[in-house]
Amino acid sequence: MWSRTARSVQNIIYSVIGQSVALLLSFILRIVFVRTLSNEYLGVDSLFTSLVTVLSLAELGVGSAINFSLYQPLAKKNVNRIKSLMHLYKKAYTIIGLAVLIIGFCMVPFIQNIGNVKSSVPNLKFLFSLFVVNSSISYFYSYKKSLIVADQYRYITVIYTYVSFALMSIVQGIVLIIFKQYILYLVTMIIFTFLQNLFLSKKADKMYPFLKDTNIDPVDKMTTRLIVRNAYAMSLHKIGGVIVNSMDSVIISAFAGIKQVGRYSNYLLITNALNLVFSQIFTAIIASVGNLGAEVNRRHTKEVFNTVFFAGYWLVSFSSCCLFVLFNPFISIWIGKGYVFNTFVVAVIVLNFYIYQIRRPVLTFRDALGIYWYDRYVPIIESGLNLVISIFLARQIGVSGALLGTIISSLLTNVWIEPLMLYRHGLKSKTIQYYCKLAGYSVVAVIHIAVVQLLVLTVTAKIRNTIISFVVMLLATIVFFNVVFVAFFFKSHDFKLVWKLMANIFITVKNKLVKG
Repeated sequence: MWSRTARSVQNIIYSVIGQSVALLLSFILRIVFVRTLSNEYLGVDSLFTSLVTVLSLAELGVGSAINFSLYQPLAKKNVNRIKSLMHLYKKAYTIIGLAVLIIGFCMVPFIQNIGNVKSSVPNLKFLFSLFVVNSSISYFYSYKKSLIVADQYRYITVIYTYVSFALMSIVQGIVLIIFKQYILYLVTMIIFTFLQNLFLSKKADKMYPFLKDTNIDPVDKMTTRLIVRNAYAMSLHKIGGVIVNSMDSVIISAFAGIKQVGRYSNYLLITNALNLVFSQIFTAIIASVGNLGAEVNRRHTKEVFNTVFFAGYWLVSFSSCCLFVLFNPFISIWIGKGYVFNTFVVAVIVLNFYIYQIRRPVLTFRDALGIYWYDRYVPIIESGLNLVISIFLARQIGVSGALLGTIISSLLTNVWIEPLMLYRHGLKSKTIQYYCKLAGYSVVAVIHIAVVQLLVLTVTAKIRNTIISFVVMLLATIVFFNVVFVAFFFKSHDFKLVWKLMANIFITVKNKLVKG
């Protein structure tokens, strides 16, 4: 039987490969989109995507709560308990899918007022209806997908997801080139969303034949109370998270215009792609951490957390450096110089990305250990602060103001409260060491990025060809960042732990390949 590390490594490898392919296809599809439809369609697409993300509030943390309840019965192979939980999960997600559909359709008559949409794009209400349908149908089979993920076989869902996405992107590109119709583009999205969920559901039925059993015991009252308690806490986290992460485009549309949303969406495509990569990596280890938390003592869990935190810092600081150095050169080549923001806006976008991603290890262990209750009201406070500050600053300085509101509200709340709750109630340890590391790492990251930027600009100063210059910038950034990083940290205990982990991962992958 594979170890937790082996399962996590397999899940991460498939996730990163899948997301890399998806990112490449997204770039190509965006080029086709921009050249066949107007910039206003791009803004509408980004705005409606943000709005249907808000609709996901209907899920209210039910998935995370039931997933946490699955870790222990899966570890102990308690089939009867798994069946009971899955039956509950099915009923919950059927209700959620219907709720998303109903709430979404109730929003349709007011869609032009939401986000102050002033656009020449026709049939806005019908277009938003298609987004609503696509969002709702994804819920009806989600419970089976979650069982596969909770059982540490996330790579299977990744294969289905990204094969479907690849085929969808190709068909959407062909539809845009031949018909130049945004409606057909969205209909294609709905068809592939349905097929992906249908095929994944059938795969789950083959993996877990007991899902078809009709002799199912009801979930006991104690478990039900625990799920309701965790779902309530997670619902507050969900509401706050969605408002904070999805309202930027709405606020930008309201105070800077739909065309600025279109420009921002190009940067957002890249950061969202990286967000998904990070999400896939850390989500890939949640089930393993949950399994670990159910079986092993907290001391070992804390050691694993420290290793994951430093590895996460390495990844996020490297990604942030690449974004800051390469964002505008890439946008200029990819879409055109007319879509480029100034350096200050880029810095704010990158800082927003860094702050969100540096929280990933804490959020991963919080979800895996089921610590949702203790900071349940913090996301609501954060989202309230975010709306007030973002609207105020957006009125003053536009796009960067909306994003600065997100950064400030996060620094005032989640950045310091989330680890406090994790250490106090999950790891049973003092938080001061984490805070010191986070502050020190962040200062080092800023200096590090500034040094790399200076070195890269020096190296490429005399190169006139934009594509060659970009390639050299990319290679120089990768080399300079990691050389400086290793030189600075190679004697630290955390670096040694991560290096040991990387060696174990290499051995695990090698053994897997040898065994075929």
